[in-house]
Order: sequence, then C-alpha cells, then structure tokens
Amino acid sequence: MPDVAVNGTTLHYEAVGNGPTCLVVHGWPGADHTYLRPGLDVLARSLRLVFYDQRGHGRSLRLPALTITIEELAGDAAALVGRLGGGPVLVLGHNHGAAVAQELALRHPDRVAGLILVAATPGELGSQESLADTLDLPLVPVEADGLQRVPPASDDELAGTMRALAAYFFPRPETADAEAVFARTTWSSEAAVRWTLATAWWTSVDHLGEIAVPAALIAGRHDIFCPPQQSQRIARHLNGASTTVLEQSGHLPWLDEPEPFVAAVDGWLATNDLLAEGGGRRPAR
Repeated sequence: MPDVAVNGTTLHYEAVGNGPTCLVVHGWPGADHTYLRPGLDVLARSLRLVFYDQRGHGRSLRLPALTITIEELAGDAAALVGRLGGGPVLVLGHNHGAAVAQELALRHPDRVAGLILVAATPGELGSQESLADTLDLPLVPVEADGLQRVPPASDDELAGTMRALAAYFFPRPETADAEAVFARTTWSSEAAVRWTLATAWWTSVDHLGEIAVPAALIAGRHDIFCPPQQSQRIARHLNGASTTVLEQSGHLPWLDEPEPFVAAVDGWLATNDLLAEGGGRRPAR
C-alpha cells in the first residue's frame, strides 16, 4: 500500500492483479477509492488495477484545498502513470473521476491507451450545444438533490450525507445496502467542497473530438446522477466510442449487474486489442 510523491503532493495507491495497467480514478468529491472495491477487483483477472486517492482525499496528502483543480487532478494522474512506468495505460473513471479521466486524455494523451468511463458526464454545455440537448435528462429526486446542495461543515457531516445519498445509487433504494458502499472511506469535507467547485463550470464537450484512443461508456439505466443521456452526449462527440447501458443498474453498475458489467469491459478490451502488455494498439491521429 505505497505512497508516492508526484506533482507537488503525495498520493496513496494500491495495485492488484496482473496484465496491462489500468488506472482507476474514483469520483464523489471528499470520498476515496475504497467505495470502488471490492466490486471492481474482479477486473484484476486480466488487468493490473491501480486504485488511488485523489489529492487531498483519503490517505493521500491533505493539502490546501485551493490546489484541487481539474487541471491538477489530471496532472496528478499523469504523474502517477509516469511513476508506474510511463504508460500509456488504460484509465477507468467513475462519476467525477470520469471527468478527470477525460481531462487526462486531453492534456496528457501520451499517458492514455484507452478510456473506460462509467456513470460519466461531459459537464456543462459545449459551445455547439443548447438546452435542448439536456431536456431529456431525468430530474434528481428532491430529497437526493437537497443532500447534494448543502456544503458539509465537517468530515462527519459529509460521511452522514453521503451514506444517505448512497441509497439513491441503486435502482431500488429501499433494498440497497448503502452503508456498505462507504464503510471503509476516509472523508474530507474540505476536499469535497473544493472539488465540487472546481468542476462546477467544467466541460469537455468542445474537445472530445481530440481524443483518439478507444473509449467505452458504461451507464446504468436507472442512474439518477449520471443517466445514460449523459453518456450519449459524450458519444456524440467522441469518435468511435462504445456505449453500453445496463438495464437493471443505477449509479454503481458493477454492483447491480456484475456479470454484464465485466462482459462489457472484457468485450471492449478484446475488440480493441487492449489486453496486450502496454495497453495494446493506439489509433493513428
């Protein structure tokens, strides 16, 4: 469970499995990588998964929150890949982590062999989009929306809010074991506020066409936070992206439908020859 100094900070990371390296980028500002595990560890049968805590989060260095920007988060990921062997590597990003993954591919294309964007959004409207492009987005339930809108005053308050919010991650909140999702999480309310602000006006839409590597988009049909329509917004601008909508899933599709989720990832890896050591082929620009 090593720590590594990169890009002016220290990141905690954990690696599991063998095969081509896949950097796993967690989402949910103020959380850490642990909510992704053990659910995603099944991918370690064919990949070397590298989970890490974003700067200011989890067991990574706590540092001035103003250093948490989308540019710095992408820079951290690029620097970590450099320390892991230079890349290019596969990158799996979930939720806000998918935004970091997109920014990484745009700012540091030499580090990325392919993108797996789970429960992703391209952010705010692009210059060629209009409100009509988002009219079909489902409304977040009032209770869940309210939980997201109040900035946490402490780590304990953030923990309580997120455990309540986690019930909405699943298609049937009344049967969800929301407590288990964040059972191992180390919380940072300061990082949560700053990362949320850092992505408030962020958008990748106008630059997605610059990404030349293969990309897989995986969405849950019942995801109220990043619904399939958001993945479709990305797909409209990202050349050749593969889109999979899991019909019985919410915000954490690897838990709702583990076998279809793994099949979607494995199929995409095989189709794009990405299981070769070093990340497989890279398409010509």
